[in-house]
Amino acid sequence: MRLFNSLLILTLLLSPVVSLAAQLEAVLDRTRVGLEESFALELRASGSLEGDPDLSVLDKDFELLGRSQSSQVQIVNTDISRTTTWSLSLLARSAGRKTIPAICVEDDCSKPVIIDVLPAGQSSNGAVGESDLLLEVSAVPDKVWVQSQLLYKVRIMTRLNFLQASLSEPEPSGIEAVVQKLGDDRNYETERNGLRYRVIERSYAIFPQQSGPLTIPEIRFGAQIAEPGRRGYDPFNQRTRQIRKRSKAINIEVLPAADAKGRSWLPANNLSLEDDWQQPPQLTVGEPATRTITLRASGLPSAQLPPIAVDVPEGVRSYPDQPNREDQFNENGILGILQQKLALVPTQPGTLRLPEIKIDWWDLRAESWQQAVLPAIELEVLSATDQPAAVSAPPAEQLSAPKVEEKPQAVEPLTIETTESGFWFWLSLALGCGWLLTLFLIVKAKFARGRDKNKQAGEEGITSRKAAYRELQQAIKSADQVRVRSALLGWGAALFPKQQPGNLEELAVLCGEPLQQQLETFSRSLYSRALGSWDGDELLRVVEQVEREKTEGKSIDTLPPLYPQ
Repeated sequence: MRLFNSLLILTLLLSPVVSLAAQLEAVLDRTRVGLEESFALELRASGSLEGDPDLSVLDKDFELLGRSQSSQVQIVNTDISRTTTWSLSLLARSAGRKTIPAICVEDDCSKPVIIDVLPAGQSSNGAVGESDLLLEVSAVPDKVWVQSQLLYKVRIMTRLNFLQASLSEPEPSGIEAVVQKLGDDRNYETERNGLRYRVIERSYAIFPQQSGPLTIPEIRFGAQIAEPGRRGYDPFNQRTRQIRKRSKAINIEVLPAADAKGRSWLPANNLSLEDDWQQPPQLTVGEPATRTITLRASGLPSAQLPPIAVDVPEGVRSYPDQPNREDQFNENGILGILQQKLALVPTQPGTLRLPEIKIDWWDLRAESWQQAVLPAIELEVLSATDQPAAVSAPPAEQLSAPKVEEKPQAVEPLTIETTESGFWFWLSLALGCGWLLTLFLIVKAKFARGRDKNKQAGEEGITSRKAAYRELQQAIKSADQVRVRSALLGWGAALFPKQQPGNLEELAVLCGEPLQQQLETFSRSLYSRALGSWDGDELLRVVEQVEREKTEGKSIDTLPPLYPQ
């Protein structure tokens, strides 16, 4: 009797544990699925269970797209029940009848289940050729030269509404290649086999950098859509499924560059040169003029376009700027644009002939060498218009001559003929001496006033030069290039009042070295951002040296005037 009671108590104690023992079950949402469609697998564990399921057994035949876990506990009277569910989203790796093997959580395992995976192009309801999602790729042209453009397009054609979607990028292999996406995606509609599709088109330009076989692997597209067939719409408990599409791979043979014979390799569909000086402007000595040359290449990125070499003849200085590069996209792919600006400063008047500009390029359509040409142009260069004419003071003799003739007119009425020559003779002699004395005093006063004016002009010139020098010092310290140029011309006019240099070129010639070199450096910086900056401290030091030599009376070693009058 005592033994029976002990067994009964032990049974009652173990009964809750038995009721909580786990049972693992694998449940599919359907048994037929398309190769490009995802399906749901639920692992349900009833009872107490610790740990996570081992999903590595699925890797061979299936791709795990997502997983989630939920738990539910129910208490009815004194009975406690617990359920744990693992929800898995899977995608088959190949078509055929597949077996989902037993999945274990600790010592508890589910039973294997069977699922039929239909080939690509067939939906789970068995329909063939009426897929709701199509993925197409194309590559043109069929023949591709090294560094030329391969236009690659991806088209997604769908009759579904995507909740989420993703598209992989093309990753060429085999040889080195540069891939560039062309603008934004295009959206339009089309009809295929009597069905209306929404189309999303994405374009790429691929530039192979080597010759040889080029492979563009398959493009992968994935999307999430709402599960059909559910009643009502619950955005917080919506059942979804994943769909996948893969494109075909494309293989292309890339041809080597044609025989260039010393020419640069520029493969393009079209190439043109443009010049904003189609109507030649009229130039002035010492004044900069900007010329803009534009190079456009269809099917070639701007990074591959070479800088435009512009030769300039004697009598003009050229200050080229950094080329401006830009890429534009159209239905034919990429349009590379290179814009070259250069400042031209004439140094002598007359007719200026700028030589023609030629660029060789390979025509992909004609498969032959072509040449883009800008014809030579002739320009008329005028003398500097801002040079004031030198005004010379008239000689002192010319100033005093009219005065000499005025006095005889004033005393002429005093000359009276008389028969009494003795008295009148001495009177006339005295008056003549007085007249000569008066004339002498007038001329002396004129010369004195002239010396005073010359002295005053000299003092004013020195004062004006000092003011111009101070202004130049302040301008250089401010680093304002426009102000520095104006101050240099003002200082030059005060330093050389007879020559009156009207531009920096003339001032450089008048001053000679070392100021000439500093002025050339400053001019390059003023007319072109590409050639570095000017050294304000060095320019100020050289200016101070020239000013000091001028003040001490030393002659400045200058060349003959550049533009003699």
